[in-house]
Amino acid sequence: MTQKTSRRTVLKGLWSASALLPLAMSQAQAQGAAPVHTGPIPKDWIDPKTGRRIIRVSEEAGSGVLYFYRHAYTPEGDLMVIKSPSGIMGVRLKDWKTELLVPGKQNDLLFMMRTTREAVYSVTDPGQGEAADRPKTIYAVNVDTKKVRKLARIAAGGVTASNADDSLLLGQVAYGAKPLQPKDPASLAKFGNTEYAALGPDGKPLNFAKAKGVRMLERWAARVPAELFTIDLRTGARKVLYKTEEWIGHAQFSPTDPNLIRFCMEGPWHRVDRIKLIQADGSGLRSVHTRTMNFEIWGHEFFSHDGKWLWYDLQTPRGQVYWVAGLELATGRRVWKRLEANEWGVHFNIAPDNKTFASDGGDADMVAHAPDGKWISLLQAETIVDADVASYDDSLTTIEKFKSTRLVDLSAHDYRLEPNLRFTPDGKWLMFASNMHGAQHVYAVDAGLPRS
Repeated sequence: MTQKTSRRTVLKGLWSASALLPLAMSQAQAQGAAPVHTGPIPKDWIDPKTGRRIIRVSEEAGSGVLYFYRHAYTPEGDLMVIKSPSGIMGVRLKDWKTELLVPGKQNDLLFMMRTTREAVYSVTDPGQGEAADRPKTIYAVNVDTKKVRKLARIAAGGVTASNADDSLLLGQVAYGAKPLQPKDPASLAKFGNTEYAALGPDGKPLNFAKAKGVRMLERWAARVPAELFTIDLRTGARKVLYKTEEWIGHAQFSPTDPNLIRFCMEGPWHRVDRIKLIQADGSGLRSVHTRTMNFEIWGHEFFSHDGKWLWYDLQTPRGQVYWVAGLELATGRRVWKRLEANEWGVHFNIAPDNKTFASDGGDADMVAHAPDGKWISLLQAETIVDADVASYDDSLTTIEKFKSTRLVDLSAHDYRLEPNLRFTPDGKWLMFASNMHGAQHVYAVDAGLPRS
């Protein structure tokens, strides 16, 4: 059987496969209907359930943050870039003052450069079809002077990162890929993404998480030509590093090694060899993790700030046992940090100290089916030590256990919007997006000790 035929068979058998999934309770069943906020959205308050101070950073409803691993700060750590309906905004972290850097909804914020005080964004040419299939111009704007310069022009696809010395841009393109779901402007405005929809075998609508799974499976099975590429900012040369008919996503450079790239094979996590590493010259392609059991999944990968570790969400198997797993890139040493279903998050991230983590939680329809998982939590690992230390083997995986501290009550948050949390460069705050008051805004929560 060919791989293409096999994937068509996969699609036909989708509903029998989905029967293997636990039946998720609806959010309303699991936690009760989310309260409806009335009145003005607070600007600065103490979470009554956690004792933590929370600040609403954005002034404009519909504002959001970059995807959780994309670089969002100046090299000096004094300013963060966010999205808003008016355009690209800068946030001064010392006093949370916001300033419009580039006006216009057509400007797609991508990331901050590593060595300059410039935010990178793209503008897609107008025309028919999907934005991913149309030409784009890549620009950089200085966050202090607002001076704009052109970096590159691409025929299709997108750019997701620059390397540690800002000499290369990294991007990916898929030729002829259909969108996961037709774009719904209202959904994009409210949740920052498409509100997935699909029917189950009984003809009834699936919940958001399962409908997204259906669309992900369809896209994965389509098999269209794809490329991972770099653009040399000194010469403008475009270099293809990797060609495939798999679905490339999440391409990112190491924050410290200008030649190391990680990317992923998108699709249903239990069917893909998810995380890959490759050098900027196209050499050294390798997998980060090897499956040892059926329905083992791993993904939502991110580097530590010092570039020494690659971390990812690992489940052994899916929806049952949860870890944040790490690979030390120089040595191959592995550490798995255990957490419970209520501590699991759509995304995890790591503090500048390279040891403290955070989770942005999830609702009862998601893979963890957590009955009480709608929290932003701080995660700090505790070493598990056995009395027989003489038997310890450094070549084996080290197991640790997370101790969690809840920071933000997200019981009123609709997880069709991903919070996409990240620590500030000084480690004092966690930034995230939320619709907990109805409108989508950007918030900061104090990551320090609870206030009295």
